[in-house]
Amino acid sequence: MAVPATKRRHTSMKVIAAVNGLVTSDIAALYALRYAALFNYTLTLLHVENPDDSREEVETSMAAIEEAAEQYQVKIERIFLQGEPAPVIQAHLLKTNADILFCSTRMRKSFFENSLSDKLTRLHLPVDLAIVRVAHVGAASRTQNILLPIREDRLSVKKFIFVSSIAKAFGAGTEIYSISLAGNRRLADFDIGRTKALFQKTNERLSHYAKGFTLLGIPLRIKHALAKNEVDQILHHLAHHESQLMIIGGRRLSVFSRLFKGNPIARLFRYTLVNTIAFYAREEE
Repeated sequence: MAVPATKRRHTSMKVIAAVNGLVTSDIAALYALRYAALFNYTLTLLHVENPDDSREEVETSMAAIEEAAEQYQVKIERIFLQGEPAPVIQAHLLKTNADILFCSTRMRKSFFENSLSDKLTRLHLPVDLAIVRVAHVGAASRTQNILLPIREDRLSVKKFIFVSSIAKAFGAGTEIYSISLAGNRRLADFDIGRTKALFQKTNERLSHYAKGFTLLGIPLRIKHALAKNEVDQILHHLAHHESQLMIIGGRRLSVFSRLFKGNPIARLFRYTLVNTIAFYAREEE
């Protein structure tokens, strides 16, 4: 389950980074580069040609990423595709031995929704998907603290592996921020004793993941909160604690559910104060 402390050579496995010539995609590719370096994977810089992106700017971005990759001795390849971006990328992934796709998301009027990254979350992809929201360009090179907010003890093995991989790649510590939701009546019923008991039970359920971080040599702390609104609590926590990266678990929602329930990830992406990666684990066959 755990990420190996020593590197292993995987000559055929690839990490894909979608590049469009913008600085946000360059930063997403840098996260992909550090991830690829950890496992000695090949990094594929992928671009789907379209009228909105400059081929010259895309190639300039790729050259800069290739230069950055030299110090990590990561093999780089360039791929240019044509067609409708989301299905073309999906088709390419189906015939490629890839582990994960990193893709940035742009600031726009309807942030995240209907972007390429959003469309990719609705497809059945044979790889994990990491959607990167860049709030601070320089933060990627100085990632020391990673925030992992979760609902109570809901941390999957796949999310643990991704978070621990990123933490190991950057030599960063990790904070699990466990949020228990409660309405006004339930909050009023919680005294100090009941609150401590709730948090202790959560710690016990997370203990095997805590051991995993320890075995990997990744500093870990676990913090708790009782809150009425998960997104508001995360934003409040970010404003009062120093983190350079937040990793959240992505949840695939249908268009119907998005319309009537809203999209908490889109709201986090719009208002987050730090670089954020939404991790979508590949769907099993």
